[in-house]
Amino acid sequence: MQRVQETVSNASGSLQFGLNLTPEAGILVAATLIGTWTVNKISNRLVDRAVEERGGDKHAAFTAKKVTAYTSYTLGLVVVLGILGVDPSALASVLGLVGLGVSFALRDVISNFISGLMILVNKPFEIGDQIRVDGYEGTIKDIRIRASDIKTFDGRKVIVPNSTLYNDIVVNDTAYAQRRFNVVVGVGYDDNIKEASDLAEEALEETDGVLSVPSPQVLVDELGGSSVNLKLRGWTKPERADQLRAASKLTENIKQKYDDAGIDIPYPIRTVNLNEEQ
Repeated sequence: MQRVQETVSNASGSLQFGLNLTPEAGILVAATLIGTWTVNKISNRLVDRAVEERGGDKHAAFTAKKVTAYTSYTLGLVVVLGILGVDPSALASVLGLVGLGVSFALRDVISNFISGLMILVNKPFEIGDQIRVDGYEGTIKDIRIRASDIKTFDGRKVIVPNSTLYNDIVVNDTAYAQRRFNVVVGVGYDDNIKEASDLAEEALEETDGVLSVPSPQVLVDELGGSSVNLKLRGWTKPERADQLRAASKLTENIKQKYDDAGIDIPYPIRTVNLNEEQ
């Protein structure tokens, strides 16, 4: 116990020295802070210039700037503490004693910080990707060290803790170059299914935004209560807007082709028999 008191006393003395700031020390502290800020700004400009000239990975550049910023500010803090006369070993001892109590309160902050670093390094998604997580869908707008910003498709801003993004299941809808969409259309039981399928294939091939590779498909999906349901499967660019446009245009095309060919698109019919009592 006495040793702990001595450690705290020594650290307090070191910190007290920092409170009696001399003009020379004040100038050095100011110079260190300005120098740290300047180094960080110059590093960011060099990274941006390298990306523009060499066509580098923008996400890698973003990661490099984040790491540089946190490294430079950490080193700057160490230098400032040294100028103020704080004994690093004594300060570390005091922090170690209070760390057990503080760590519980800061466990979420620490978890988000570490998760943010892992996201920046492993890159499960990048800025501009469209993802689904924790019931939200939208575009990644910013990846910060504690949380990341998602702009939902209806224009809302959602701030998601990095620990959620790193530990939960995240669906990255734009991770690959193509994404499949489905449109289901019903055909009457009295109509020719082969003809209906051929017209559906033509509609897929003629729809803007539907890719030729992978090839579109038309499958007989279900024998429904009032129709034979065909599933039209096509591939587009992965963005949500491309998917919606293609599905809408395909629905319009298939309706027009079926109308021209006289193919019925039935709707559920319910027959009600009324027995009139005599």
